[in-house]
Amino acid sequence: MISSIQWIPRGASNPFPKKFDPSGEDMELNEEEIKEMQEEEEEEREIEKKFEKGIPKIMTDKEKDFYQRYNLDDYDSDEGEEEERDENDHSAKTEEVGLKFINRAMKGLMFYKDTDSDPYLTNKEEEDIEDIEDVIIRPTDSILVSAIVTGDDDYSHLDIMVYEDECDNLYVHHDIILSSYPLALAWMDQNPIKAQEKGSFIAIGTFEPSIEIWDLDVVDNLIPTVILGGKEEDIAEPMKKPSAKKRGGKHNKFKEGSHKDSVMSLSWNSQQRNVLASGSSDNTVKVWDITTQQCLNTFTHHKDKISNLQWNSQEKTALLIGSHDKHVSILDVRAPDSAYKWSVKGEVESLSWNPHNPREFIVGTDDGRLLCYDATLGTTAAPVWSVQAHEKGGVSCFSYCPGQVGFFATGSSDHTIKLWNLETSSNKPTLIESKNLGQEVFTLSFFESSPWTLAVGSETIRPNVIDTRKFISVQNSFGIARPEGSKEPVLITNNKNNKQENQEEEETDSDHDDDDEIEEEEEEEEQKITPPPKQTKKLNTTTKNNKKDTKNRRKVGDSDEE
Repeated sequence: MISSIQWIPRGASNPFPKKFDPSGEDMELNEEEIKEMQEEEEEEREIEKKFEKGIPKIMTDKEKDFYQRYNLDDYDSDEGEEEERDENDHSAKTEEVGLKFINRAMKGLMFYKDTDSDPYLTNKEEEDIEDIEDVIIRPTDSILVSAIVTGDDDYSHLDIMVYEDECDNLYVHHDIILSSYPLALAWMDQNPIKAQEKGSFIAIGTFEPSIEIWDLDVVDNLIPTVILGGKEEDIAEPMKKPSAKKRGGKHNKFKEGSHKDSVMSLSWNSQQRNVLASGSSDNTVKVWDITTQQCLNTFTHHKDKISNLQWNSQEKTALLIGSHDKHVSILDVRAPDSAYKWSVKGEVESLSWNPHNPREFIVGTDDGRLLCYDATLGTTAAPVWSVQAHEKGGVSCFSYCPGQVGFFATGSSDHTIKLWNLETSSNKPTLIESKNLGQEVFTLSFFESSPWTLAVGSETIRPNVIDTRKFISVQNSFGIARPEGSKEPVLITNNKNNKQENQEEEETDSDHDDDDEIEEEEEEEEQKITPPPKQTKKLNTTTKNNKKDTKNRRKVGDSDEE
């Protein structure tokens, strides 16, 4: 399943990702290092050719090393073969002729030392270019990060994926192995170690109390760049997974300022780039300085888990917070004691500031309702609008389209994603598109660099990436042109659930059919047991014939229906 997804702005990634180096420094091979490696390989080949002619009496240090490494004294010795040759010279000559024949026949299947010496490779440069193109990240590439958990919940990882808009192609560029179940993601361009430098980093909240920040520009990365909070044992061994006994134990020692339970939500402050906010199952909200890895402040005004939080895009000190205590709050981090609270009827599962109107925020609850509030009207004011977005599940995720006012998407545990249009005339959302994926929807997000592109994460390990302009309903609602050569989007669905539903319907129909057949058989038996009174033999025979005809007619009718 995909628990969380995060788009990376175009052009933010390093076009040439670095290779992870266990010694502590990331490997980025330059031209000089590549030339040195090629020179060493050429020296090896020359020494090998020299030894093919015979073992030289005087050897250089490299030749001695080569000689000892391959143990050339005993390389071809075989006592059994030598004895056979002495006993039977004829068989030795025959064997030699046979080997020559086999060598000629198998010449085309030989392995060559390098691609340059292989005469059968004609497009060597093209293959090298293709390999380089697979690694390079272009400024026009769309990067999507998916937090993935396998069915056993034992193996979690991040897939850093490249989406090519023109051909609707999505593939994994590289991945990152995680030590715990991921719950939340937050991208940032702030380098946690070098405060003056930018990069492409992602913060991850998991079932552990720590927050890991990883460098997305490093391939085959094994260790996070920094860890915020967590247990004391995480300092020495950041990749070691705590034992089941230690998790949640009373004697665990936490780092100063750390959460005490799983981290459920994260939000990076794009205006104050060194600041990250986190919400936890320990009912607290924390604000961190990424560059010093210190907790700046802790807020405890909620009484249950913090499910969501988000910084305002205009007011850099305003933080929107949603909790399972059925309250939403707005906090000015400069005044920690003054939090404004709104009460809602259900547990908060999703929330977001309106990117087109920074005074408004939207809340999705576990009873399927979606509500919009104006923060300037106060905590006692009624919602600006509300709608029953989903009937059979909560609003588990919500995302505004950054490029179109009034266009947003919702996802739910009822297996559906829905697209909405907030009409200015009625100031109420109208459903314009609904799709059933046959599986729970956990997360979705529009892409800021390509506003009509929507990514959806559900129970499968591959996200759906949808160009919403291809929906005819979206074209009609917003008056946009249909992309050339496009068709209605085809979504990845869970066919197993659909098959189960069909099987249940078929079983119900068959049960009804069986009941009808039983009733018919009972009627026939009653007719046999209680024949009409005072009838002659002729009439009885006629009645028997009629019964036979009736049975035959029923059988024919049954076969026709089948």
